Amino acid sequence: MSLLPIKDRKQIWSIPNLLSFFRILLIPVMVSLYVKGRTVAALCVFAVSAASDIVDGQIARRCNMVTDLGKMLDPLADKLTQGAALVCVAQAHPQLFFLLGFMAMKELAQAYIGGRIVKKTGHVFNSKWFGKLCTIITTGSLMAMFAFPEMPEQAVNGLLILCAGMMLVSLALYVRHFMEYGDTAEGKKRSLS
Repeated sequence: MSLLPIKDRKQIWSIPNLLSFFRILLIPVMVSLYVKGRTVAALCVFAVSAASDIVDGQIARRCNMVTDLGKMLDPLADKLTQGAALVCVAQAHPQLFFLLGFMAMKELAQAYIGGRIVKKTGHVFNSKWFGKLCTIITTGSLMAMFAFPEMPEQAVNGLLILCAGMMLVSLALYVRHFMEYGDTAEGKKRSLS
């Protein structure tokens, strides 16, 4: 079984997936503007990316365009955007590289466990409320740092702790969810055999 279960090749070109691809394409634009010191323009691109994230989710649910690819592509676009934004703001606040490393470890752990569950069950999970909350908090914090490049270090450290704490909670809840689903799926297989 493929780790990327695409039942219908047409689902690749669904509107929500195209919006996720669009968000990925916005990343170099955002980074380039930020590096050139055009922080307001970079913030505007970041805001367009965040808005398109909301729109693609609404379209997917309301128009019955939720796909397995979209369930993986949407969070990938989120994390790549957040990672790029973190690299930008970490130039002025190097302690944020800790958050970048922590986020990378969290996402790798989730991808590994989620990949095993997909392989075992053939089921790709939707994002859960705690994952969405983590995305909102992290994106909002990064936008605040874009908007206020001279933000005091105490405020930056507070946002770092808030984001890291939410990432830790989100990881713990996802791991619990994956384990519960894996146990339930295993139990169903045994009862059918």
